[in-house]
Amino acid sequence: MTNREQWFHNHFNQIYSYILLLVNDAHTAEDLTQETFLKAIRHEQTFKGQSSVKTWLFRIAYTTTISYFRKKQPFTHFLDTALLRSKHDLSPEETTLLNAQQKEFYAALQRLKPSYQQVIVLRKIQEFSILETATILAWTEGKVKMSLSRALVAFKKELEKGGFTNETLFRR
Repeated sequence: MTNREQWFHNHFNQIYSYILLLVNDAHTAEDLTQETFLKAIRHEQTFKGQSSVKTWLFRIAYTTTISYFRKKQPFTHFLDTALLRSKHDLSPEETTLLNAQQKEFYAALQRLKPSYQQVIVLRKIQEFSILETATILAWTEGKVKMSLSRALVAFKKELEKGGFTNETLFRR
């Protein structure tokens, strides 16, 4: 297996889920994930090994997704995803996955400013280290720490607005 095939095999699902959390549309997430790996292949020679391959790929995914949002007006993006949802019949499995708490969790995340979304997704969902997160976002480690702290406070407030309590927030 070549390096490229190994990258795809080892990191596709994580890259896809990261992008999906940001764009909230499976088709768009697939396209952006594919674009991420195509960029990685085209720019393979620029990888210097100063970070892990995973961190490098997530940096490409981050910049690809940010470029997508810059090109597409946020309001138009919202309307497109709402239309897709209304036309898409969900399977029983998908319906089960998209219960009320999951919807509110995602909605609360989406109400946060983009930098807070990014740091929460990278640190708490994708479980990147502070250094890896700093590398992906091109921030200092101090900014990652401070932003995460502020983001978690803001996220908790958004969840509470949606009806989450400490009991539902910490239940496993």
